[in-house]
Amino acid sequence: MKKGIHAQIYQDAKTTCVSCGAVYRIPTTVKQQQVEVCANCHPVYTGEYRGIISSGRVDRFRKLQAVSKQKKEAEAKKPARKPRVKKAK
Repeated sequence: MKKGIHAQIYQDAKTTCVSCGAVYRIPTTVKQQQVEVCANCHPVYTGEYRGIISSGRVDRFRKLQAVSKQKKEAEAKKPARKPRVKKAK
């Protein structure tokens, strides 16, 4: 193997699960990392559904969509403006 081109492996790296708080010591290339779901709380392994609190792209999209819908409804409630008529010179 060539020297100096491989990433450093941290044997005592700390991996933390965001949803259940479990802490693992797994050798990785970073000292600390966070995962959203681990083997302790993943529905496939536990057999139960546990809602994960996270705000991702889908939540952000739904929020923007709701705001847009409210704006459109507010526009529909406003009375229609009379069209402007240009005066002849």
